Amino acid sequence: VGSRENSVCLTDLACLHTRLAPRGSAKALHFAAMNSRLWAGGSDSESDSDSSDSSDSAPAAAAAATATARGARRWAEASSDEEDEVEQKRTVRSATDKKYDLVKSKIKVLVTHMKTTDFSTVTSDYEEMIRILEKLKVPPQEDGTPDAPAMFVKAICNLETYVEEHFAAQKEAKAAGNKGALTESKARAFNTLRAKVRKGNKIFETKINSYKEHPSEFESESEEELAKGSDNSDSESAASSGSSSSSSSSSSGSSSGSGSDSDSDSDSNSGSGSDSDTYSSGSNSGSEGEADADVARERKMLRWLITPEAKAKRDAKGKLDKDKIAEDKKEGKKPRPSKAGKSTGREVESSGRDKEPDEYDAEELVKKVTEIAQSRGRRGFDRKTYVEKMMTMMLHAEKQGPRHVLYIYASMVSADFDNTGSVHNAMNMILWNAALDKVNNMLPLLIASYKDLRDKGMTFKQIEALDDDENSDPTNHKRQQDLFIAVAEKLDDELYKALQFISDVYGTEYQEILANSSKFLVLLKRMFHFFEDTQQEQALGAVSLRLMEQMYYKPDILNKAVYDSIHHTAPEAEKPSWVWPENSTGFMATLCKYVHATGNVHSQRRALLCQVFHLALHDHFQKARDLLHLTNLEEKSRESDINMQILYNRCLAQMGLCAFRLGKVQDAHNCLMDVCMHGKNRELLAQGLSFSRFQDRTPEQERAERLRQLPYHMHINLEVLDSAHHLCAMLLEVPNLALQAIDPTSKRGIISKVLRRALDHHDKQVFVGPPENNKEAVVSAAKALQKGDWTSACEAVDDLKLWDHIDVGNPSNGQKVKEMIKEKMKTEALRTYLFVYASIYDAFQLDQLVGMFDLPPKHVHSVVSKMMIKEEITAFWDESSKYLLMQHSEPTPLQRLALTLADRAAQTVENNERLVDHKMGGYGFKEAGGGGGKGGRWEGGGGGKGKGRLGVGLPGAFDGGKGKSKGKGKGARPAQNRGWENARAGAISGRAQAGWGDRRS
Repeated sequence: VGSRENSVCLTDLACLHTRLAPRGSAKALHFAAMNSRLWAGGSDSESDSDSSDSSDSAPAAAAAATATARGARRWAEASSDEEDEVEQKRTVRSATDKKYDLVKSKIKVLVTHMKTTDFSTVTSDYEEMIRILEKLKVPPQEDGTPDAPAMFVKAICNLETYVEEHFAAQKEAKAAGNKGALTESKARAFNTLRAKVRKGNKIFETKINSYKEHPSEFESESEEELAKGSDNSDSESAASSGSSSSSSSSSSGSSSGSGSDSDSDSDSNSGSGSDSDTYSSGSNSGSEGEADADVARERKMLRWLITPEAKAKRDAKGKLDKDKIAEDKKEGKKPRPSKAGKSTGREVESSGRDKEPDEYDAEELVKKVTEIAQSRGRRGFDRKTYVEKMMTMMLHAEKQGPRHVLYIYASMVSADFDNTGSVHNAMNMILWNAALDKVNNMLPLLIASYKDLRDKGMTFKQIEALDDDENSDPTNHKRQQDLFIAVAEKLDDELYKALQFISDVYGTEYQEILANSSKFLVLLKRMFHFFEDTQQEQALGAVSLRLMEQMYYKPDILNKAVYDSIHHTAPEAEKPSWVWPENSTGFMATLCKYVHATGNVHSQRRALLCQVFHLALHDHFQKARDLLHLTNLEEKSRESDINMQILYNRCLAQMGLCAFRLGKVQDAHNCLMDVCMHGKNRELLAQGLSFSRFQDRTPEQERAERLRQLPYHMHINLEVLDSAHHLCAMLLEVPNLALQAIDPTSKRGIISKVLRRALDHHDKQVFVGPPENNKEAVVSAAKALQKGDWTSACEAVDDLKLWDHIDVGNPSNGQKVKEMIKEKMKTEALRTYLFVYASIYDAFQLDQLVGMFDLPPKHVHSVVSKMMIKEEITAFWDESSKYLLMQHSEPTPLQRLALTLADRAAQTVENNERLVDHKMGGYGFKEAGGGGGKGGRWEGGGGGKGKGRLGVGLPGAFDGGKGKSKGKGKGARPAQNRGWENARAGAISGRAQAGWGDRRS
């Protein structure tokens, strides 16, 4: 078939031959087969097989051929007309226009999904918009930032606003404890959407800012883009309408033309004509139905429109209903039900209020409040509704007296604490401030209740006895007072927990939470004044302890600043109480006395430790040490809980820093050594977790340790602590090392193992660079001090951060401490120099020592005289006290033998005594048992290995030996050195110099 016209003619011809040929003839079957093959796409072989098979059913084949010809003719005519019209009306659109239309359609879908709060789908739509925009390849702006269509900028800006509003609403709902919070899956999808929007919108930040500043410009641009898109859509709709009209006309023409063929054709044509009429009528009816739907929607919306006439009518009806309710109330009737039998929400609320009686007596009020309070903890509990009910009952409670109002406030505060979370989660600060406001309102009511009872003639003992009966009134004063104190302590604990668990200690959130401590301090001070005026010992002691814990770790300058800030905002009547006392230690002693009056042992110990810390913080070392030792707080703290031990360690650290500031090097080292010696100061002071590869913690232990951590603002600077400890160790250990070099029998032993270990590590290094931290700076200073080079030692420690942070209350005091430590270093350099070079010189001139160490002559004379008194050097002053004459005393050979014999005899006696004690179980072996170990009670021994206590670091014959519980070692003990290894070579002749015998005597 060459063309469509030929195909139509062939089809008509086939139909004609089929009609004219007799039924069942071969020619009719042949034309039917040709027609079916032509339109069904069959092959010649198929037609042959069909013709052969259809010989048995000729009438059915003829009918099928006729129906196929009719359908094909109608399809061919309609399709040919439509294609001709489409080809004439077809418009060519660019790919950019199509992508713009795609962006516009995607924005509409995005807005729809935003209304349904389908966050996951909104995320997909947003990402699809970004991808489509990237395909558009919009040229960038002049400044290089990417450009975007106005409708796209408007859409992403609206999406950003939508996300932030939802985030704020969910945060408020979660804080208030309502049910409006999202589910876990929706919250995860919302967080993903928020993160993607914030990240994706950063690229178009310039366009978004300009849209926020000048939205009208973007509106005009978006309208132009929409108009451009509508023009394209109009042209498309016109083309489609033209094609549809042409198709309908062609179909009608064909139907009329085919109606003159035969009777069967007229029947089919009438059927086709009815089909076309039905289609057109259906489209008209559809447009009319849409118009009717719009009218109905407008009518429904007008039903909700509030016009002035409708508002006046509704107000008049409401006033009439109120009058009827008031009349029924006076007559004692029940509220009238609504006409439909169902009341609206407003009527239910009003009827619920009407059901409440005008006046409650005390028992009914307590019963009603208790009934409302029992709803806490049940499913569907709403805190907001609970508070509204309690506030409704508050109007009736005010007529009963302050104690009933206190009872309602206590129930409301208890509901606030229901949302505190768990042990590891802090209370929300919004709820905390709401609870604090309620507690502040409770205090005047408590004072009024106490005055009321005192006016009735009741004594304090009688007031306290009100709570002895188990069936007593729950609103009695004693019970409400105890509950008030417990609530205040709970507020303090929750604030402490909030500061404890926050991760970003340098952020604004931590500062905002810390600012709430001054609000709580105002409440504590008011409570303190009330209980102090009424002389209630137990309550006063509890409040005093909380006050001490709020102020003990702060220097006076900080406490004074807090008091001054509160003084400006306090009422005139309270301003005199907000003046920080000049003698803060006396104020802390008064608070400690109030705590001791309670008789609570745990509170007494904690108050004493707080007082010790405060004394040490303000450089009262002697008083703090006496208070710590006289009350035996060291042993008592070991018997207490872990928090008490942490506070004791903090007191030791602060006392060590206090002694360091005052120049008491030995006392400072004794205090700091207990905290810093093993490198666990962070863990001992609860200022962080120290992780070690040799120590494994269970999750329960780690959670318990995190609960003990202190808030950041209470920390002691660990760098200051370590630097002070190392400096004290240097000033004590360097002269001791020099003394032990000339006299190994010195009884002082090792003063600081930490410094000795650091010096050994320094000596083993092949290359030594400049110090990189505080410890290395102190070690380099110690190496210089061993040579007597005090100038290099002072330069090494000159740049330590210690000097700026050693005195928190007075930062300028750090320079004074630095100068004092430099003077100490000069003195120790002098002592070290004399120990090292005493065996070389016969005499030292005083002026020479003064010039070498830059010290006053009196100070040098005093230092050298003390060394002679302690028998650290053998020397004496001449008559003018200007020269120091050294005595070199060497024993004779006979005296050497006598000393060796005496040492070996003492060694034998000591060995026998230890063996007897080991068998009999005495002298330290009672507790030894059979367990072996590498450690021992005695220091200074060698590395002996044994099953018991013998041979483990014992002094005497077992030094350096290897024994098995009976002290049998390899080799004899070497003779003790008495300091003669530094004697001059000329003294071996056996002639003793003058003064040696005096020394031995």
